[in-house]
Amino acid sequence: MSRSGVSRRKPERARAVGDVASLYRTLARSVPNGTLTMFDHDLRYVMAEGTGLAPAGLSRAEFEGKTLAEALPPTICQVLEPLFRGALAGTSGAAEIPYQGRWLVVWVGPVRDERGAIVAGISITHDITASKQAEAALRASEARFRALVESSYDALALIDADGKIVYASASTTRLLGYVPEELLGRNALDLIHPDDVAYVRERFAAAAGRPGAPVVGEYRLRHRDGSWLAVEGVAVNRIAEPGIGAIVTSFRDITERRQLEERLRRAHRMEAVARLAGGIAHDYNNLLTVMLGSAEILLHDLPPAYARRDDLEQIKAAATRAAELTRQVLAFSRQQVLTPRLLDLTALVAGMERILQPLLGGRVELTLQLGKGIGAVRADPGQLEQAIVNVVLNAREAMPAGGRLTLATGDVEVDDAFAREHDPMVPGHYVTLALRDTGVGMDEETRGHLFEPFFTTKPGRHGAGLGLATTYGIVKQSGGYIWVESAPGEGSTFTIYLPWHAPLAAAGAAPPAHARAPAAGGGETVLVVDDEPAVRMVTKRILQRNGYAVLEASGGPEALRVLREHPGPIQLLLTDVIMPEMNGRELAERVRERRPGIKVMYMSAYSPEAIALDGLLDEGATFLRKPFEIGPLLQAVRQALDAAGVA
Repeated sequence: MSRSGVSRRKPERARAVGDVASLYRTLARSVPNGTLTMFDHDLRYVMAEGTGLAPAGLSRAEFEGKTLAEALPPTICQVLEPLFRGALAGTSGAAEIPYQGRWLVVWVGPVRDERGAIVAGISITHDITASKQAEAALRASEARFRALVESSYDALALIDADGKIVYASASTTRLLGYVPEELLGRNALDLIHPDDVAYVRERFAAAAGRPGAPVVGEYRLRHRDGSWLAVEGVAVNRIAEPGIGAIVTSFRDITERRQLEERLRRAHRMEAVARLAGGIAHDYNNLLTVMLGSAEILLHDLPPAYARRDDLEQIKAAATRAAELTRQVLAFSRQQVLTPRLLDLTALVAGMERILQPLLGGRVELTLQLGKGIGAVRADPGQLEQAIVNVVLNAREAMPAGGRLTLATGDVEVDDAFAREHDPMVPGHYVTLALRDTGVGMDEETRGHLFEPFFTTKPGRHGAGLGLATTYGIVKQSGGYIWVESAPGEGSTFTIYLPWHAPLAAAGAAPPAHARAPAAGGGETVLVVDDEPAVRMVTKRILQRNGYAVLEASGGPEALRVLREHPGPIQLLLTDVIMPEMNGRELAERVRERRPGIKVMYMSAYSPEAIALDGLLDEGATFLRKPFEIGPLLQAVRQALDAAGVA
């Protein structure tokens, strides 16, 4: 092509550009919040028009007649120049660019004449600052919401109308072990405990019928490891709301709370049963006092060759066994008389090995793992041995085909966290005895009733069901705790925690017991006060037969009347503690006002510890526990009279 041809086309192109620019200028004035520019093949602006110039702080003069590089900063030119050249080559493109604190979107394309030839390029610019700010605010809001959801202690999930999980927060991993992606698309009911499915369906139906209202429920969810967690859930129906379209659910783990509540209920139940058992044992002890005393009187009066003497011996033996049974009940109810002293638990367990192995039989292997230097505990050694034997016998029953029983002593510092998990335990230093068997184990329901009196799992209900209840009472009365870990087929571990009291050097030997022969009376007068007529009768007969003069009364008011009407001296007041109208201590105070030198002795079917807690027993007072036999009664009466001379 000749130079003259090229020179002729430039004016033609310029005229075409001018005509198009004039048309586009008119159009640009009607475009809201926009700017239209046209540029030639030299990337020179030939037109700039639009309502978007002024808000951006620009004018036509800053563009028209100037090249792209002259009108705009280099950073923007780097973005726009490829688009401008592309437009002149026939392609369109767009870019978002920041400019003087605002955001602009620029669309660039070719301008063609009627023959299709590209005569110029055009750019249309819109200010999108407001939408960018809205997007940023939305992203910030989403980030805050996500941070709130993902860091929440509660797990959150969205469940659609078909029951499918469409969203799960990261908290579900901590709670249930699943990563959120594993839950998406699953039916929510697949995670519910079979026994709770009907209840959860009812809760979801309630939520469906009350859009926007929270519906609360408690149920169990399956953990990824197969275990079950107790959860508290809240469901809110948002299915009809745009952008949500689901039931919003949140749930938290309340397994520990449930366990604490169950332990509290169990403790209350045990306390109620203990009070009931203690009351029953008290009444039985009164009856047994009469039976034992009457049997002894008859045996004393009858000749050795009497034909029915064996029957009386059987009656006395049965009453003695019944008394032992009530002692076990009272041990459970923590009303047993204990004689605590400092002792070495390791030495006590080691000394029991020779009696424990025969109890277990040949098919159960006994292993001792004894800690050294673990410190002394304060307990009644005889009662503690009984508590251990009861657990050992339970272990034997759990291993009918044989197995292994391990007794391990040690010490542990219980911190606040452990104590909270084992409420009502308190933090501190404890000496421990763990008894681990390889037996059949037990389920949660059995563990819940294990220490209740008369509870047994033996076929045909063989046995009294008092062994473990007695152990529980002895441990509790010794200031300790007992916990059981067990599962079906996995054996059982009974762990006894006793408070650490002193280094082992402080644990001394048990003081020797000196038997005392029954002492006869010397004509002293004893006022016997008891609201049980049969107890008064047998006590009176025993004392009269052994050299005492006896007055009797059925309660406090009658005793005061006898005191007023009896002219002679009364050396001893022998009174029951728990009586209607006036208890034994109140009576003793009233009697001492009238006869200051009188000696006082108490008797009761309750333990002195239980009575002293209620303030019903004088400190250091002579006390006789029912049921009693002739010898202990006479010894106690003589001791009370001789304490500081006869009044």
